[in-house]
Amino acid sequence: MSSTPQPVQAHGLDIDRTMKQAVRLHKKGRHEQAEKRYSKILTADPSHAGALHLMGVLAHQAGHNDKAVEWIRKALQADPAFSDAHFNLALVYEAEGRIGEAEACYRQAIETDRENLKALLNLGNLLFQRDDFASALECYDAVLALSPADSLAHKNRSRALRSLNSSEESLEAVARAVELRPDDALFQLEYGNALREDGHPEKAVQHFLIAERLEPNNISILCNLGGILKDLNRQDEAEEKLNRAIEIDPNCAEAYVNLANLALDREDHQKSVDLVDQALAIRPEYAEAYCTLGRVLSAQAMNEDAFAAFQKAIEISPNFAEAYVNLGSVLQTIGRPDEALRAYEIALNLKPKMDMAYWNLALALLSVGRLDEGWSLFGYGFTSKQRAPHRPFPGLIWEGEDISDKTLFVWREQGLGDDIRFSTVYHDLADQAQKLIIETDERLVPLYQRTWPNALVRPETRTSTGLGNMPLDAVDFDLTAPAGMAASYLRRSLEDFPTNPKPLLPDPAIQQKCRAWLESLGSGPKIGIAWRSSLMTKTRALYHTAIADWIKLLRTEGVAFVNLQYDKATDELNKLQAEHGLVVHQMPDLDLFNDLDGAAALTSCLDVIVTSPTSVAEMAGALHIPTFCYVMSKHPMQLGTDHLPWFPNTRLYAMVDMSDHGELVATITKDILTYLGIQKD
Repeated sequence: MSSTPQPVQAHGLDIDRTMKQAVRLHKKGRHEQAEKRYSKILTADPSHAGALHLMGVLAHQAGHNDKAVEWIRKALQADPAFSDAHFNLALVYEAEGRIGEAEACYRQAIETDRENLKALLNLGNLLFQRDDFASALECYDAVLALSPADSLAHKNRSRALRSLNSSEESLEAVARAVELRPDDALFQLEYGNALREDGHPEKAVQHFLIAERLEPNNISILCNLGGILKDLNRQDEAEEKLNRAIEIDPNCAEAYVNLANLALDREDHQKSVDLVDQALAIRPEYAEAYCTLGRVLSAQAMNEDAFAAFQKAIEISPNFAEAYVNLGSVLQTIGRPDEALRAYEIALNLKPKMDMAYWNLALALLSVGRLDEGWSLFGYGFTSKQRAPHRPFPGLIWEGEDISDKTLFVWREQGLGDDIRFSTVYHDLADQAQKLIIETDERLVPLYQRTWPNALVRPETRTSTGLGNMPLDAVDFDLTAPAGMAASYLRRSLEDFPTNPKPLLPDPAIQQKCRAWLESLGSGPKIGIAWRSSLMTKTRALYHTAIADWIKLLRTEGVAFVNLQYDKATDELNKLQAEHGLVVHQMPDLDLFNDLDGAAALTSCLDVIVTSPTSVAEMAGALHIPTFCYVMSKHPMQLGTDHLPWFPNTRLYAMVDMSDHGELVATITKDILTYLGIQKD
């Protein structure tokens, strides 16, 4: 008898040979012919596990999942240790949405074959979709222990690590995946998105461009590329990529939304709305479109409509972190910081690495008086690019430690208003530091040098060691901090604010000239007035007035009104005089914008200031002049109080009904006249 194995036969059928033929036909997509051969095998051997299993696979591929389950279960009855059958049954269950049963089958596939890489990978993906990121990571690690060069496992491992807030390891994993498959466009796209999320937009663009070169007509790649080019202010390039995406697929809603965001950045609000409408016509339940619409409406100061749009975005996509941030921003704008806090907290639970959410959370916490928490997050103003200038100084940042033997360098941030407000802590710093260096707006240098004579005050350079534009021999300090961060260390609670703060010191010679001019206007009180910002948008306009709103106050007899509006206000004042016969005096030869030493001197000589929330209010407050200022309800710098702890002489008026300033103006007018002891019907 020959020792050569004989082919398995039943009823004259060579089962092994027929099975091989059927599998070849199956792989070639000739399913009908493959099915005939599987059927022949099962006629000869009804319990043939391989044929039962592949009949189930055919049924699944034909969309007959009930039949697929039936066939594969029969295969497993015949061979309970059939790992691939467990795996394919899991695929069928997953396609049917029967996730629990799918998970059980994947685990059984792994139990019967510890090296079933497909089952390990798919189980990891299923667990990832259920937000069980740690368990998913274990699966991907198991795959890589068996197959270190499995590029898909590296890519998916990167996603799991990112969800577990291990961004550095996540980048390493996706970089390894791309190293293994450099010519895979989707892997390049994945790497680009990871770099973008980690704050490396320039590097991200490089990988998006590689992906585009590999798949020039891939809509997802073009949309992602358009989005990041927009963020980098390469607007024309972004527009070209997005328009090309629409040429390829006119129903690409994502491209329309990205173009809408581009139009919003260009302040073309109507075009932005039109593009959102096109996106929603394609995808009526598109959360990103509603979020963009909300941002447009918010920019137009249509806060109730914006609120509804963000809520709709969240209703469609409950895990849309950016929508919660934007919703919180609207709530903050309309004076509801407590509700804004909740929105930001939800956003950060969904997406913990959102600098903008942390910055908005910082402002909301300050608004409700939770100073220690709010100040702790204040640095996110720079990482979110909401505060400027960005001047990194690695290893040199002051964090509130003892500086009695140190030279401390502080520098202004944001505009004049923030500069002046935060300068109130320079008195503390001058006492605490061995030497203090202050960099500020060139226009404030004389005023600051006079106020802090022992400090070195110089015009800002905007250079830094971190930017590489400050040579080492220019570092004449031990530690440094932006002014707002210094304030965050020194004003940690309301008790840290001095009860009798020291004022800014104007130039006595200029003051004398100002007093002489003011005396020429008559013997009565002198009221300085500024009514709006020089940078007006529809949202900012909510917190400002028109000069004509103040007619009742301006008609007060025996009072001279002095212009403190620092931009070109001549046309408005001429119109006021022509239409109402009212004069707001302007000091001759004083440029209120460029000559801040002169503006400070004039302000210091006035009896009262009435102003919108601009640098005029900050200057008056820092000079200790009685100031009546109207602001958004629960402004962050009120620090949870009904006043400005920075400036005890400033009275605040919250703008509740921002569409009608009449009641606000009447209240302030009455209070000013009462303060001056003037009775008026």
